[in-house]
Amino acid sequence: MRRTFIASILVCLLLPLAAQAQQNDRFARGADELKQRFVKADTDGDGALNREEAKAMPRVSSHFDDIDADHDGRVTLQEIGRFAAAMRGSR
Repeated sequence: MRRTFIASILVCLLLPLAAQAQQNDRFARGADELKQRFVKADTDGDGALNREEAKAMPRVSSHFDDIDADHDGRVTLQEIGRFAAAMRGSR
């Protein structure tokens, strides 16, 4: 009985860690996919998307002005990341 109780406690303690690991893995895959899409959209290879290039990423295009934090007419991967983090935080 005691072993079953201890095993149950261990399972309860380890489940959140396993869930966190899965979430971190999904986040890493999503970040890699975003970077690949960004690089593909950045046709001139300058490390930023202008409005025309952003059309290849519809969500970026539709929020271009909000993402473009320094209002230079270009969106960097870092700006997209900051915008996405802010949107996740506001939920």
